[in-house]
Amino acid sequence: MTRTHPDEPVFETHGPDGASLRCLICGAVNEVTTTELPSMAGYGNDTAARCDRCGSAETTDPIFGWHATPATWPRPGEQHQP
Repeated sequence: MTRTHPDEPVFETHGPDGASLRCLICGAVNEVTTTELPSMAGYGNDTAARCDRCGSAETTDPIFGWHATPATWPRPGEQHQP
């Protein structure tokens, strides 16, 4: 998939029931670690989802909102195996 804007989502729901997460950067399914903590802003929560395979991430917090951080894929020096 070709991303045209850095703030496009990194993850999408996947599967017939939509219960799985798929990384749009490397294609991994259900290899996403999610974390939710009380926000350092003093209200709400900070959340993060990170692909265990390529390192791409999406974060949200009450002050800065939603932010995507796609990883370079394949990693420099690695060959992509289709």
